Amino acid sequence: MDNSLLPLLIAIPFFSATFIALISQFNQSEFSRKSLAFLLSLLPICILLFGYGNWNGTSIDYPWISALDINFHLSVDTLSIIFIALTVLITPVAISAVETNSSPMLFYALIFLLQGALLILFTARDLALFAIAWEAILLPIYFILLIWGGTKRQAAALQFFIYMIAGSALFVAAVLGLYFSTPIPTFNLDLLAEIASSTPYATLFFAIFLLAFGVKTPLFPFHAWLPETYFQAPFAGSILLAALLSKAGIYGIARIGYGLFPDLMALYSPLLVGFAIVGALYGALAAWTQTDYKRLIAYSSLSHVNFILVGLFLASQVAIQGALLQAFNHGITIASLFLVAAWLERRTQSTAFKAASGITQIFPRLSWLTLVFVLSSIAIPGTNNFVGEFLILYGLLANNAWLTVLLGLTIIFSAMYMLRWMEKVYYGELKETTIVEIPDIGTKEFIVAIPLIALILATGIYPAPILQQLEPASEKLTTGKSSLTADRSEDQKALEQQLDEELLRQKGFEHQREDESQRQAGFQKQEVDTKVQQQLLQKQYDDERQRQDLLQRQYDSTRQQQYDFDRRRSDNAVQKRDLDRRREEDRRRNR
Repeated sequence: MDNSLLPLLIAIPFFSATFIALISQFNQSEFSRKSLAFLLSLLPICILLFGYGNWNGTSIDYPWISALDINFHLSVDTLSIIFIALTVLITPVAISAVETNSSPMLFYALIFLLQGALLILFTARDLALFAIAWEAILLPIYFILLIWGGTKRQAAALQFFIYMIAGSALFVAAVLGLYFSTPIPTFNLDLLAEIASSTPYATLFFAIFLLAFGVKTPLFPFHAWLPETYFQAPFAGSILLAALLSKAGIYGIARIGYGLFPDLMALYSPLLVGFAIVGALYGALAAWTQTDYKRLIAYSSLSHVNFILVGLFLASQVAIQGALLQAFNHGITIASLFLVAAWLERRTQSTAFKAASGITQIFPRLSWLTLVFVLSSIAIPGTNNFVGEFLILYGLLANNAWLTVLLGLTIIFSAMYMLRWMEKVYYGELKETTIVEIPDIGTKEFIVAIPLIALILATGIYPAPILQQLEPASEKLTTGKSSLTADRSEDQKALEQQLDEELLRQKGFEHQREDESQRQAGFQKQEVDTKVQQQLLQKQYDDERQRQDLLQRQYDSTRQQQYDFDRRRSDNAVQKRDLDRRREEDRRRNR
């Protein structure tokens, strides 16, 4: 396929944002502004359809920051294409939900910037580029929430910002740590996939990455920011948050978690599945207690996202295939629900259940449209969510039947709280409620709604094309293969060869170090033997000295004895002479 389509797909959102910003100074009607933004949002869809069937393996790779070996490396594979499609499909839905007279063109520009950042994120094959896109998607959402949010938007924006910044800081720390701990410092995801698991701190990096992705998805219990953020955000912002931002976290788990640390994903699968099941149940039960349908949809999204994470964490091909399909389906369904909620709120001026009742009699088309999206949300057979959730439950059943029952309860709860919304607001006795003079939905709304209905029914009735597209990705994730890219570039192959050569050199250095260690050990042994011999000789020397000292003492003692003997003999001789002299004198006197 012509690789020029990929940079064109990435560039169009940024071009659209720039164009919208430049013409914002001209006075235009609300209809013309929204129509222009809506038409611009259709361009990526046209490009995606133009390359249909040929996107897999499309890539571009240009040096960017050579000093740090950071490349502008983008590639499309069977994993990323489903998230790319969701991004370009949801953007016009979000634009159609924008209802503001305060800087609408800035609103549209931020949506396009978010779309561009997400497209880079879903195609990045350089971890540094992935991190930049990961940080970039935060800013448009933050400003949308802060500028056009509800009455408590500042507190909600602050809470959202704190959670996201904390997760982002951890993510960047893990990226830098991984970069400096590998044999060859690199940000290339395909090369990192070969060596990341063998780094000394692989478990720590895995935990940090998972925490960052869990905050943005969000995985229970990192969901505290979600309810108030979804509620305070404008409906277009809620669509972007629920349909796209959460998918960035899911994609990160698939691309980084399974791509770099497949063994650790399998090792901690039971623990992660447990958290996700608790999150799915918590979201469903919390949704049941709501008396405001915007909060209800927010908690419903939390439940369904954790349902998806159950399948993703199972490390089963069937479950992962269902999770990836359900990520796409959830994006379509949750965007549809927030869209009809926006149209309903515009007509009733409130999202509380008590603000309206029996409005099917006034807005029958809106009522029937909402019912279609509600049936999709509760996974009625023939709708899109049924297929994905069935595959996830099937994959879980092979591991644990009781957990399957627990997760299956969330589907029952989903039917209960969604039908409760329909019963409280659309059906029942018509009240004298505050309803502005706006007619039932018409052509403008159906232009957006009909494609969503078509996707819901087509995916539910005939999911085979998407499942076939996802099969290679799910297979590679579960088999732990390092690269999800179908066709590798020559530069990448050269880098892999360089890595192999470097590893061989390092093995040679290790052998040299081992030989040197053995020589050192030999020298140490010789030194020890020499010391032992020296000690033995010293002992012999000391023993000889002691023997010589003993002989010297014996000699001295003998000399002393001889001296004493000679002195006694001399004394005896003197005494004898004296005695002889006295005797001689006695004889003389006697004569």
